[in-house]
Formats: sequence, structure tokens, C-alpha cells
Amino acid sequence: MTVTVATVNVNGIRAAAKVRNEDNHGILPWLESTPADVVLLQEVRATPDQTEKALAPALESGWSLVQAEAAAKGRAGVAILSRHGIDDVQVGFGEGFSTEFDDAGRYIEATTAGLRVASVYLPSGAEGTAKQDEKFRFLDIFGPYLEQQAGAHEQMVVGGDWNICHRRQDLKNWRPNRKKSGYLPAERAFMDSVFGTFPDESTQIGDPTDAGRTGNPAGAPSDFFGAVDYTPGDVAAQRLENGATGEPRWFDALRRLHPDEDGPYSWWTWRGKAFDTGAGWRIDYQAATSALMQRVESAWVDRAEHYDLRWSDHSPVLVTYR
Repeated sequence: MTVTVATVNVNGIRAAAKVRNEDNHGILPWLESTPADVVLLQEVRATPDQTEKALAPALESGWSLVQAEAAAKGRAGVAILSRHGIDDVQVGFGEGFSTEFDDAGRYIEATTAGLRVASVYLPSGAEGTAKQDEKFRFLDIFGPYLEQQAGAHEQMVVGGDWNICHRRQDLKNWRPNRKKSGYLPAERAFMDSVFGTFPDESTQIGDPTDAGRTGNPAGAPSDFFGAVDYTPGDVAAQRLENGATGEPRWFDALRRLHPDEDGPYSWWTWRGKAFDTGAGWRIDYQAATSALMQRVESAWVDRAEHYDLRWSDHSPVLVTYR
């Protein structure tokens, strides 16, 4: 069975569903025309009732919906849309894991279209604030959970807004962003621990290009630059000791098919000319298990042709699994 999965941060589902101009009627026409069988949504920022109202035409046409709302109203929120039935829904990381983020609207998984699928929305973080501590804590839970799920499900994809650029090729202006959340050494080291360093032979963190003449201004991964009160525990310490995995259990599906390409970027700030000049970030991923990676046929970013045709500051990332 061939299945196409899309992931997209909608930046508020009610806003994404609005008609913006005569040529841009929002996400609803996109849902009509997309080849995707499953769509993983992040930053829904709505109650289930509000989401169902915003997506009513799509639901009436046959899409199924499940959602994990954030306890903080108007914040976060993740969901799964599918043209097939949705079963065995789980919100949060479940038994044996911290419950800190269970009601944060950051993780939902389910079975649909013959796959185990998950929509994840990592905290964005902000260096020098409590938001960065939150992000590091999330990584300490998310990493071991991914390891568990790789063993539990052969055919699984975890898609979403990971809010981290793994490599220089994932960020147009990487050099001035080395001290910014989303491209910090400790965050990139987490990605190394999940995906390895493909297509590089070794990590880019601290290499001659990354360090320049004076070293990376954010230091080494073990410095956890940007943290305020976060104290690395055993999980973080073990991750640092292990370094980049040489035998990944999860695969960055799009990068595996486009090893040498800059980007393709999936997020551009609304401000200025970032979209027009291609100054983007690749922070939206589909992580596939080894068995599912063998089924990957194509992967692409569904970038709008023009700035005024965008209905989110993110573009959908699609992968077809044959």
C-alpha cells in the first residue's frame, strides 16, 4: 500500500483556514488537492470544536481528525488528519515517561493507513530564558521515547516541527545563528543522536567550518548554551557521552533523498523578504523507522509559488512511502 504523509505547522488552524485573498483560500483547497493520505498538524492553537469548525468542509468530504489540545488556551496543539480511519490514539509519551508535557499539546500518535504515525511539536526555545530550559527537558524525554518506539513499531513515522536545524545545509544564514535557539550545539547534538551525521562522515558541530577562527560562540554541546536553570541529568549526560549514532534507528526521510541540497527549507519568517530571498530554515522533519525508510519513494517541500499564496509561515513536508 502506497501512503503519502504530510506534516505542517499551520500557525493556528483558524487562521490557516481563512480566505486571505482571491487567490489564497487557505488550507482547505490544499486539503482537497494534496496527494497526502495523512496530514500531521502542529501549532493548531484551537479547541477541538474550533478545529472541527475550521476544517468542516474537509471533514465532511471524508477526512478523519484526532487532536491533542494544549491546556494553555491558544497555545501549541497537535493533530492528525487522515483519509482513512484512525485508531489506537495516544496523547503524550505514556507510561514510564515524564508527564510534564502530556497536556502541552506537543505529541499525539495513532495508527492509520497501515502506519503508526505521530505529530510532534517541540518547544521553540529562546536562549537565555526558561523556554530554552523547557526545550532541553523535552529533548531528554523525547530521545528515550523515540528509542522505545523504534523497537515497538517497524512501520512508524514521527513528523512535525522539531524546531532544530541539524546541519548547515538546513539553515540559509547559519553563521550568525549559532547562538540562537534552533541551531545551538546541544540541540544539533540531539539530532546527531537520533539521525547520525548523514551525509557527513562526522558531526559538523565544532568542525573547522563551524568553529571558524575563534570557535563556536555557543561553545560545545556540553555547555548547553542558552539554558537558565536547566541541569543536565543522566539522559543528557549519556547522550553526550555516546555522541552521534553510527547506527540510527530513525532516518530523516527528506535528507536521505536529498543529501546534497541546501534545505529544502520549510519555514520562513513572515517579516521582511525572507521567503522571496530563500532565507529559510529546515525545521520540519519526517523521521522514519528503518523498515519504513526502505519504502520511501519521494520526499519534497510543497512551497507556495508566491509570498501571498502562503497560509502558514511553514510549508508542508511530504513523503511518499510505497
